[in-house]
Amino acid sequence: MDELALRVAIAVIAVALPAWVVLALTVVLGRARYDRTRREQRSGVLGEREARRLVRRVSRPPRTDWGRWRRISALSRLTRAQHPSARRLLRRSLANPDTKIATAAIRALGEVGDAWAIDLLVSALRDGNAPRSRIAAELEHLAPAPGAELLPLLRDPDPAVRFWGATLLGPYPELGETSLIALTWDSDPNVRAAAVETLGRRSGHAVAAATLALLDDPLWFVRLHAARSAGNVVGAAAASSVAPLLSDRQWWVRAAAKDALRGMGADAVPALVSMLVHPDPFARNGAAEVLQDIGFVDALALESPGSPLLERIYAAGGDGLREAAELRTAAGKKRPRKARAA
Repeated sequence: MDELALRVAIAVIAVALPAWVVLALTVVLGRARYDRTRREQRSGVLGEREARRLVRRVSRPPRTDWGRWRRISALSRLTRAQHPSARRLLRRSLANPDTKIATAAIRALGEVGDAWAIDLLVSALRDGNAPRSRIAAELEHLAPAPGAELLPLLRDPDPAVRFWGATLLGPYPELGETSLIALTWDSDPNVRAAAVETLGRRSGHAVAAATLALLDDPLWFVRLHAARSAGNVVGAAAASSVAPLLSDRQWWVRAAAKDALRGMGADAVPALVSMLVHPDPFARNGAAEVLQDIGFVDALALESPGSPLLERIYAAGGDGLREAAELRTAAGKKRPRKARAA
């Protein structure tokens, strides 16, 4: 019996020992490979074998979600390591019908930020194979590096490209003014809106004229951007042109007009007073609201409480405006004269 047990033990050991040795070697070698890969990732340097493996992974179309993310990771590593194949692979990935892969390429190019990466992003924006909004976000983040590279976009035959070109030129007040003014007459309303929004950060007679012209645009969202820009570019001189938008059929345009007129302060009062007799109730109410917001109603109520103009404002603004103004006026009269003067 003892002899049989001994033989069984020897047999088990003979089988288990090689298996244990193989398992131990597998674990040790696997850990060593993992540590080497992590060191390469941290240092940004790729070994020749690892680089070939990553290039093959990026070049093969993924069959599963896991394969897609492995491809994206490989592309990111090759880009960070500045591998010679990275540019070719990034260009190909930008045109990939898989949006996640194309977006990963866009993000990688934004992280690089070099001239060649900007060129690829601008070309991809023009081609339209990758998500343009994501490309524009990276180009905006890279400002002011893209700069002059954006100017050709303003003359592109595709209106979507012209739109993004006009939008991206916002942080560059010294670039593209003539082209942007020309785009305020573009056949595409989105382009006109983007152009006037960007011009709203600039100044000058030509910019002011182009901005005021779009206050009468047939598309409501163009009028909205024009109203906002007119307040910035033209200032109080635009009050008589912006005030008629208080009767616009679109609420957003009326709100933009009120914001612009508020920003003009007391200089907008004459234009606002003229709107109190407008046949449209929205226009009358909006004018009264802005007159209240800039402090004109309270000042008039304290200085001339029986003024016909004040009654006209109350009638236009409604009972709520009247009650609020009268409460503020009563509180103001209770304060000492010196406090009111201060």
